[in-house]
Amino acid sequence: MSESMLFPYEKYMTLSESVPVYYPAGDETRAKQVFQILTRATEQLEQLFGQKRPELEILLLAPEDFQIAPHDEMEEVGMPHPYWTDVTSPPTIVVPAEVDLIFGEVTPAKFSFMLYHALVLAFLENDPRPWPEDNPLWADEWQIKFGALWLSQTLDGEKGVINTDLFAEYDDIFEVEPDGKTPNTVRGFDWYEDTSPEDYLCYQLLLEQMAADLLQKYPADILPRFLALYRVERDVWLSDEVTSLLASVLGPGGEEWLEDLVYF
Repeated sequence: MSESMLFPYEKYMTLSESVPVYYPAGDETRAKQVFQILTRATEQLEQLFGQKRPELEILLLAPEDFQIAPHDEMEEVGMPHPYWTDVTSPPTIVVPAEVDLIFGEVTPAKFSFMLYHALVLAFLENDPRPWPEDNPLWADEWQIKFGALWLSQTLDGEKGVINTDLFAEYDDIFEVEPDGKTPNTVRGFDWYEDTSPEDYLCYQLLLEQMAADLLQKYPADILPRFLALYRVERDVWLSDEVTSLLASVLGPGGEEWLEDLVYF
């Protein structure tokens, strides 16, 4: 654990497992559940990515400690949800006791989906191949969403998207405009200082639909094949270049198929 961290680990219990799991006293059942979910998912990702599991720890937070939890970005503690951070050594998957209301009803499937997000990011960050210095936001984020949804479908038997309540609440984001596209698209979204949490959530729903559509048509190995082309020594990836790269992985007709997605 990083010596600079001031989080009060000493007041937490620890599971005797292959991965350290810190949890508040009385919360052992939830700690074991989270460990089991992440362990099953880790085995699947090792096979998909063809790489060893990343070294990490798991921290289940007591409600009173969330604001002082290890974190990279303020929104991680501003809107509680499971996340991965590398401000600790080794990195940590942080799991709050409660999830922010913006994420809707937290069903068991949705909770697992959130954990899968954090774990997929842990694998991607552990990959020794270089990241591009300058690239479109969606180029990295579709990978996380795709991997997490694949785990939900593979391990939990889910079909289609997971956040069905949020898709119903924000159904207007899929209304097609005269130009044949949705008001915001996966490729058109970017993060700015004034981007609201709700806008970012809607962008994540577009990515989730993209992942669901990809998984309905293509095998999961499109992700590692994409990474083999994307994670190379290269300073800049333009959005059109990433589109062409992904299309080449999808095979004949791939680019036409992508362009026909109204939200892409």
